[in-house]
Amino acid sequence: MTEDDPYADPALYDLEYADHTEDITYYQRLAIGAGGPILELGCGTGRLTLPMIRMGARVDGVDLARTMLEGLRLKVAALDATQQGRVRFYEADFRELPDHLRTDYTLIIWPFNALHHCRDERDVERTLAGAVSRLAPGGTVALDVYLPDRQLYDRDPSKTYEHRIFKDPRSGLPLHTWEQGWWDEASRTHHVVYTYKHRNGTLERAHLALRMFERDELEAIFAKVGLRVVQEAEDFEGTPTTPTSLKWVIRLQRA
Repeated sequence: MTEDDPYADPALYDLEYADHTEDITYYQRLAIGAGGPILELGCGTGRLTLPMIRMGARVDGVDLARTMLEGLRLKVAALDATQQGRVRFYEADFRELPDHLRTDYTLIIWPFNALHHCRDERDVERTLAGAVSRLAPGGTVALDVYLPDRQLYDRDPSKTYEHRIFKDPRSGLPLHTWEQGWWDEASRTHHVVYTYKHRNGTLERAHLALRMFERDELEAIFAKVGLRVVQEAEDFEGTPTTPTSLKWVIRLQRA
C-alpha cells in the first residue's frame, strides 16, 4: 500500500480526472473574454491551464504540490514556443501568493473545487483577499465549489463505490479503482479515498479531505473581502441555482 497523498503521482491524478471535462469550455470562454492576463489558483498538472493557453490566453499558475507542477512542466515542454511563452507557474500556497505576481490580472480563477482544501473560513478569506489585491480594475474572480450533500455524506463508509477499470498509463496494464468516503461532522470535512489495485495485487491510495462550507458562509466571506456575486449557476451550462443545488459556479467582482 502506497502513501495517501492525492498529488504524489501526476499520472495517476490525470488518469482519475481524465473524464472530468464539463468545466473546460466554461473556463476557456472566461479566459478569452478576459482580454488580459489570468491567474489560476491550484493549477495542478494543467487540466484547465493548457486548454486556456491553446485558446491564446496568458496564464500564471500557482500550486503547492511540486509533483503536480512537474507534471505540468512536462506538458508545457511539448507545446510550441509561442504557447510556452504564454504560461508561467509557481510553487506556492494560494493562501499566501508570491509577492512577485503581477497586480493586474483581468481574471483570477479558483477552479475544480480547490476552495475545499481550505481548512476554515479564515483560509478562504486569506486566499480571496490575496486574489483581490492582484485583480485589475473591472477584473473577475471565478470559482466553482460543492455545496453540502447530506445524502452523499450518509454513505456507508465500509462500502465501496464507483468501481472502474482503467489502463494504467505507467505500465499499460489494467488498473481497478474504487472509492470510499465518510463525513466528519466535527471538522465538517468530507473524506474521499480512491483505491487503485494493480494486477499483481499492489494497492495505491489517494485520500482527499474536503472542507465543506454553507453558501451563506461563503457569501459573508465574499462581502468581507470586498467582492460581490455578479453571476451564479448550479452547473457550467448556466442552470439557475435552487435551494437544493449541490454545485455553485460563481463569478465575482469588486463590490
